Amino acid sequence: MRFSHRTLISRIVWTTLIVSAVAMTAMVVTVMLVLSALTNKNIEARLRDQLTAVSSTVKVGPDGSLTALEAPDDTIDDTTWIYAADGTLVEGPRVGQRLTATAESLADVRKQTRLDRHERSFLAGPVRRNGKVEAVVVVEAPLEPYESTRNLTLLGLLALALTVTGGSAAIAAWTVKRTLGPVESMAAQARDWSEHDLESRFDTTAADDEFGRLGRTLNVLLDRVAGALRSEQQLTSELAHELRTPLTAIRGEAELTIMASPGPAITERLDRVVALVDRMSITITSLLALARNEARIETRTTAIALVNEVLDHRPDRPGLNVSSDGVEEIEMSVPTELAVRALAPIVENAFTHARTSVEFLTVTHERSIDIIVSDDGAGIAADDLEAVFRSGQRGTGSAGAGLGLALSRRVARTLGGDVNVTSPHGPTTFTLTLPRS
Repeated sequence: MRFSHRTLISRIVWTTLIVSAVAMTAMVVTVMLVLSALTNKNIEARLRDQLTAVSSTVKVGPDGSLTALEAPDDTIDDTTWIYAADGTLVEGPRVGQRLTATAESLADVRKQTRLDRHERSFLAGPVRRNGKVEAVVVVEAPLEPYESTRNLTLLGLLALALTVTGGSAAIAAWTVKRTLGPVESMAAQARDWSEHDLESRFDTTAADDEFGRLGRTLNVLLDRVAGALRSEQQLTSELAHELRTPLTAIRGEAELTIMASPGPAITERLDRVVALVDRMSITITSLLALARNEARIETRTTAIALVNEVLDHRPDRPGLNVSSDGVEEIEMSVPTELAVRALAPIVENAFTHARTSVEFLTVTHERSIDIIVSDDGAGIAADDLEAVFRSGQRGTGSAGAGLGLALSRRVARTLGGDVNVTSPHGPTTFTLTLPRS
């Protein structure tokens, strides 16, 4: 049984149940072994006493004839056989053929011999006079009373074991649920606050126990997190404002120049400048919304539209074969502008390091879709698979700032997906995972 995916309460209950079951099983087995040993000892003692009593009544006449004198407690009964030394029956009860045959099989023993058969226990022993075997006495006792007692004891122990095991699990479940109830309530509140309200805090005024101290500690942590988020959002807003102002000026200057009809070649370049400015403005707006947790997750795009959007803004590289035939038109529940920011650095990296080809492929899962980007470049060292996602990490010969892949992973995780290196070389493969609609 695997416990890794179970809740803490279920793990504690199952552990209690298993430990109790093992302990009770060990107890039942131990008691039954002790009971069996005592039962066997009692049967052995009874048979020996009976054999000794009967053997003491056996007398040998001058002519070698055997007689068995009756003991005061009427020892010679339907459980006793007396045989001569040559195996001839001298005295014995009238019983069934199976019991008689079993007794006869012991008629020639020369030492005490015990035999359990047909739910009865037989004990045979020789009667010696002056070192000579004069007779053989066989006695038997029924095992049914002992077995009945043993079976009843076993049933009682099993009922006790089941009661104790079930009771222990029930008590553990009740106790743990009551104990961890505040933790579950705090977790539910934290989930709700993370989506709607970062300013709420746990009420710890009425508790001075471990959970109260935990709540106060978490409140301090939440204050620090909220402060860090406010600082980040303020910094992001200031940076966005500082970037938008020159971009607006650049766009205005380009449009004014276009209005002056400078000629087709210059107009084409200025149009490209305006398009790039618009693209950068959209990027800034998307990143600002991401920093403020205002991403419009309700919007939709498709895998093929996303790949085409990224490739449309990617300048051609002579001699590089780009294949997107393996991309399907599958809808994803992510906004296009943010999905582009997650995929673009991966494509940029592939175009930079590829020798002759870059290939796109999609793999569909039940709740997500993988967009796989492969190139035939030199590859990544095995110890650098996670390092490439660190901010400021630059590859050999890279002219960038080392922020692209780090930003790509951050955006993807914000959208409910991820970015990973799925093959370091032959080919080098990055996989962008995004949620499906």
